[in-house]
Amino acid sequence: MMKPATTDSNPMALRSLSAAEHILILAATGLICGAILQAEPLQSANDRSRWATVWSLVERGTFQIDEVDGYTRWSTIDKVRYRSGESEPWHFYSSKPPLLSVIVAGFYAAERWTLGYGLFNDTAFVTRLLLLIVNGLPFWLMLRSLCRCLLLLGASLSGRMFVVGVAGFGSMLNPYLSTLNNHTPAAAAAMLAITAAVEILTIAQRATISSDDSGRQGRLFTALAFFASLTCCFELPAALLGILSFALALILNRRLTLTRYLPAAAIPLAAFFITNWMATGGVQPFYATYGSETYVYVHNGIPSYWSNPRDLDANQETPIVYLWHCVLGHHGLLSLTPVLFLSVCGWFITLRLRTTGIQKWIILAGAGLTIITLGFYLTRTQNYNYGGNSVSLRWMLWLSPFWWLALVPSVERLKTRVPQIIAALLLLASIISVSWSLLRPWKSSWLYEHMQAAGWIQYRTATRPFNPPRTSVFDTWPDAGGLSMSWRSSDHERLIVTSAERTGSEEISDVANNPQDFLMSIELDVGGQKTVLQELPRTFDESMPKPHDQQHNQAFVSAKLSAIFAVEVLVRQNSAGMFFGALPSPANSWSGYIAAGTTWVPSLSDPTKAWKVERGAARVFVDDPQFGKCWHRCDVLYCDQIPFGVLQWKTSVTSDATGEVLSSKTWRAEQH
Repeated sequence: MMKPATTDSNPMALRSLSAAEHILILAATGLICGAILQAEPLQSANDRSRWATVWSLVERGTFQIDEVDGYTRWSTIDKVRYRSGESEPWHFYSSKPPLLSVIVAGFYAAERWTLGYGLFNDTAFVTRLLLLIVNGLPFWLMLRSLCRCLLLLGASLSGRMFVVGVAGFGSMLNPYLSTLNNHTPAAAAAMLAITAAVEILTIAQRATISSDDSGRQGRLFTALAFFASLTCCFELPAALLGILSFALALILNRRLTLTRYLPAAAIPLAAFFITNWMATGGVQPFYATYGSETYVYVHNGIPSYWSNPRDLDANQETPIVYLWHCVLGHHGLLSLTPVLFLSVCGWFITLRLRTTGIQKWIILAGAGLTIITLGFYLTRTQNYNYGGNSVSLRWMLWLSPFWWLALVPSVERLKTRVPQIIAALLLLASIISVSWSLLRPWKSSWLYEHMQAAGWIQYRTATRPFNPPRTSVFDTWPDAGGLSMSWRSSDHERLIVTSAERTGSEEISDVANNPQDFLMSIELDVGGQKTVLQELPRTFDESMPKPHDQQHNQAFVSAKLSAIFAVEVLVRQNSAGMFFGALPSPANSWSGYIAAGTTWVPSLSDPTKAWKVERGAARVFVDDPQFGKCWHRCDVLYCDQIPFGVLQWKTSVTSDATGEVLSSKTWRAEQH
C-alpha cells in the first residue's frame, strides 16, 4: 500500500517532479491544446447556451440571449423562458447556472478590449483562445496537482507515470476540454481540493508541526475550502465534496476552519448565488425548475423542445437498464475507459486493508462519492438521457481525480509481466476510445454507434408515416372555388394557383383521388413574363420513359412527376395535373412521399404565430443525357392549415458520381 513519501518537516522535499513526469504532463497538455485549436466552435446546444450568455453579457450587458439565439448557428434548446413580472415581456435565458459564463465573459471582455476580436464574427478564433485559458491551463494545473498528490501519498515513479498517463490521455474528461462546459473546470477544482486535503492530513500526521508547517497549513485550509466550494458551484452534486471537506477541516483545526476555511469557501458560493440572482432574480438555478413553465411553453406559436422531447431525451428505460448503460453499456464508465477496472480493483484492495491512513480514506471517499452520485442520477427518472447526446456520462466526470488515485493500489501490485501487460492493454484501449471522441464530445461514442448499427439500441423517436399517404406536392385541394395562393421561388419566379369551381355535382376535396372533377388556374410570372395555364387533369404523359419493372411503373411516374419536373414540367408540357395531383394508382404502386417528421415554421405575416408542418421527401434515379446518372429529389413542407396544403417545396438534382448539387430551386408561400 502507498505510504507518505516523507515525514520531513520541510515540505520542499515533496515539490520536485521527475523529468519524465514533466515531459508526460507537457505532452498531454500539448495534445489537448492542439485539440482545442482544431475544435469546431458552437458544437452543441449545451455549449451554445453558455457562449450565447457570454456574448450577451459583454456585447449587450444582459443575461438575456434572445438576440443571438435568433441566429440558427447560435440557437440552443438549453434555454428557458422567463419574466420577472406579469407586466414584463418574456425573454430567453440559458438554462445553465451563470457563474461559469460570467467567468468566461470576463476573459472575453479583456480580449475584446485588447485584441478587438468579436465572438460573433470571429467565433472560431475567440472561442479557441478562451478555451485555452479556461480549459487548457486548468488541465495543466490539474495534472501537476495530481503528481503532487501522488508524491504525498508515496506512489512510486512507475505508478505515478501510469496514473498521469491515464489522466492525460485515457480519460473521458479529455474530449470535453475542446468545448465550453462545467465538467472540466469542476474536475480540475476537485483535484486541487483533494491535493490540499492530502497535504493537510500529511502535516497533521507529523509528531511536531513547525512554524513553517503552521503557516502553510493555513494556506492549505484556504485552498481546500476555495476549490471544494468551486467544485460544488460547477457541479451541484459535488456538494457532498464540500460537506466532506468542511467536516475534515472542522475535525483537524476549528480555529483555521473559522478563520481560513469558511471565508475562502464563501467566495465561490457568494459568486454563485449573486450571479444566479442577477440572472434569475432568485437563488434557485433555472434548471431546478425543469418541467415548469420556464421549460414547457409556447413562444410565438412554437412549443419549446422540452414540451415534447425527442430521441434520447425521451428515453423511458428501467433503472436496471439505465444503470447497465451507465456502467458497462454505451455510456459506460468502464466500457468506454476500461482502465477504470483497475480503479474498481483499487477500491476493493483498499477496503480489505486492515490499516488506516490518508490513502485509504481518500480512496474510499472517492468510492462512496461515486456510488452516491450515480445513485442520485438513477432516481431522476424524468431525465434518463445519459446527459443528452454526448460521448460519455458527463455529469460523473468531476469524480475523475478520485478514480485516478484509486488506480495506484492496483498498479503498485503489478509485479509480474502478465498483469503489467493487461494493465497496459487496458490503458491502450482507453486511449484509443478517448482519441476517437477527442474532437466530438457532443456526439455519440464509438460504442453507442456500433450498438445502434447492430440494432441493440434504438433511441430515435419513430416518424409516423403519412395517413392517408401523400402522393404529390399538392396533395389536397380546397373545398371552395376561387381560393388563391402564391409561391415565390429562390429564382424570384412567382407561381399563383387558383381553385376553379367544381364541374361535377358532388363536393370533393381530394384532387389526388378525383382529379377529373377539378379545374385549376395556374399563373407563372418569370421576369415579368406571365404564363397562364388552365388544365383539366386526366391522364399521365404516356410518352415518358418507364422503368423495366412494370410493377413499379406507377411509383416511378408519380415520383418523377412530383419530384423532378415540378413547375418546369408544369409550364413546358402544360401538364398541371401531373404535378399538382397524382391520379389514382394501382394497389401495388408506391405509397407516396416519405414522412420525415414534423417541425414549426414562423409565420412571415404574424410574428406571434407559427405553422406546424409535416416534412415529406421523394427522389428518383434518372439517367440524364447531359450529366449522367442523377438523383432528382423533392422535399415538401405540408401544412393542412392553409389552402392547397403546401407551405414550401424544394426540388434538386444531384450527380450520383460526384455528389455535386447540379441545380436546386425552393418555392415558398408568400401569404403565411
